Amino acid sequence: MPSDFLIKLIVPVVVLMVLSALLSVLFAALFRGGKQDYPYTAADALLTPAERSFFGVLQHAISSEYHLLAKVRLADVIEVRRGLSGKRRQAAFNRICAKHADFVVCDPQTFRVVGVIELDDSSHRAAKRKHRDEFLDSALAAASIPILHLAAQRSYAVADLRGQVQAAFSPNPVPAPSPLGSAPLVLAPTSSNVT
Repeated sequence: MPSDFLIKLIVPVVVLMVLSALLSVLFAALFRGGKQDYPYTAADALLTPAERSFFGVLQHAISSEYHLLAKVRLADVIEVRRGLSGKRRQAAFNRICAKHADFVVCDPQTFRVVGVIELDDSSHRAAKRKHRDEFLDSALAAASIPILHLAAQRSYAVADLRGQVQAAFSPNPVPAPSPLGSAPLVLAPTSSNVT
């Protein structure tokens, strides 16, 4: 009789130990070393060669007046207006949370967004990209943020960019200095998608 009692006691303990071992193996597969498996790797670069080249010239052109940021999430530039129902608010947010602006021009003191600059290369001729650009233009207009589209080029002149930015974003535009008075800084991108 005592052996029946031991068997009834030992069998559930053994079953619990086996289940515990199986759960441990399962959790080890799901959480490696106590950490979740993160299937990510670093991107090669934040900007393409063409964007990097443009950024350098643009930063030189406007650094005395503005701060320049690159690849800013649209949801950090504009917000969904208050007063919408939960579903409409979430739908509106979903339309902006995965998009970004190429370049954001900010007031250097407050970091208030002054305007957005989109560098339009050959990809902007595709129907899907045109639709995205139309949405971006309309969303920024609704938020009263001006947008300046500039065609990607092989080279850029500092004075020309400064004049275009001032014309687009300054409440009181200052005339661009004459290119005769100073040599423009010109950088050429190395991307094959520049038109």
